[in-house]
Amino acid sequence: MNFFNLLYQLLIAHRLSAVDFAAFNTLLSIFTVFSAPLSTIQTAVTKFASEFNAKGQIKKTAGLLSGLLKRFSFFALFTFLISCFVLFYAINTLKIPSPASAYILATLLASAWVIPLFKGGVQGLELFLPFSAGMVLTGALKLMLGFIYISMGYGITGAIAAILVSESAGLGIYYFCLKKHIGAAITAEQGYPDRKGVFLYLLPVAGSYFCFTFLTSFDMVLVKYFFTSVESGFYSLGQMVGKIFLFLPLAISMVMFPRTSSRRAKNMDTFSILKRSMLYALFLCAAACLFYNIFPSAVLNVLTGKVYPQTVLLGRFFSVSMSFFTLSYVLILYFLSLKELHFIKYLVFFTVLQAAAIFVFHHSIYQVQAVLCINSVLLFSSHLWLAYRYRKNAAGSFVKEAAAVV
Repeated sequence: MNFFNLLYQLLIAHRLSAVDFAAFNTLLSIFTVFSAPLSTIQTAVTKFASEFNAKGQIKKTAGLLSGLLKRFSFFALFTFLISCFVLFYAINTLKIPSPASAYILATLLASAWVIPLFKGGVQGLELFLPFSAGMVLTGALKLMLGFIYISMGYGITGAIAAILVSESAGLGIYYFCLKKHIGAAITAEQGYPDRKGVFLYLLPVAGSYFCFTFLTSFDMVLVKYFFTSVESGFYSLGQMVGKIFLFLPLAISMVMFPRTSSRRAKNMDTFSILKRSMLYALFLCAAACLFYNIFPSAVLNVLTGKVYPQTVLLGRFFSVSMSFFTLSYVLILYFLSLKELHFIKYLVFFTVLQAAAIFVFHHSIYQVQAVLCINSVLLFSSHLWLAYRYRKNAAGSFVKEAAAVV
């Protein structure tokens, strides 16, 4: 999936001009930031479904999916109607030459209520084969349709439309895997799922996803607002390097989350899984960072087909900032899988700090990336400290419980 997503980004970067690519990235950033709270549905459903699965309570997963689907279908319709008006105004304000993109983005935001629900069910039940198949199909179809639509002359509109159609196809696979669970009856003896607990869990997860997405994506929107189209074009091309560092370790965190959640439900050690996940993510980021900084022009030529001195330097900044954001993301998912929410106040603080710093320090596009580099290092350091503090406290609690039993 990550490979096809990367090829899709390469296709867009090569086939669109720098100005149009900046407009496309701005649209994608708007969608990513505002759909981030909805993507928490997948995390929450994965969390509870994996716990039900670990305890042999599969019927509770069915009741959870059926109940949430009824509620979220109404929210999806409401989101579409509101987004049509808001996004059409936002696109005009940002001078993006694709009015039809507003309606496509509105549909994508509406579907963001439903797609994560099914993906979370499949992931929580650890059906990794159909889960991976759905993601691979989505990535491959997005790449193929993106090429077809752009070749037909649809440009930015076609690039966004390819995302919508491919996500809908992936939804079909997830629905097929969970078809027997949707609408399944559950008796009082089997125990109804705690939907209130799910919604309460959604709040901190939504806040976490929104903050992380803001940290890694909204800088493009601010750059488009503060700088000229040419400068924002350079920034968007440099951002292509940063996206590699976000794509590569995504699979690691996706597998880690249900594993740690399931082990926590069985009162088993989880830190060993975190340690391995961090090492894998660190290896991928370090290898990619080293390769780019040795061959920056070659990498940019492959990624975008356009090499400018400005994008080479921006790519160096992005290789640092996105590496530390990626490592922080692994830690964020680890904390969420354990329902250890002390990290949120630090995440919110550094999100506000980054936004405020960009508003103050935006004399150049390089200064914006310098802000992200410093903030990403500080965020990762604080979260790593919290992880080791949690391990120490958990070990102390285990010793006390063992002593009490003895």
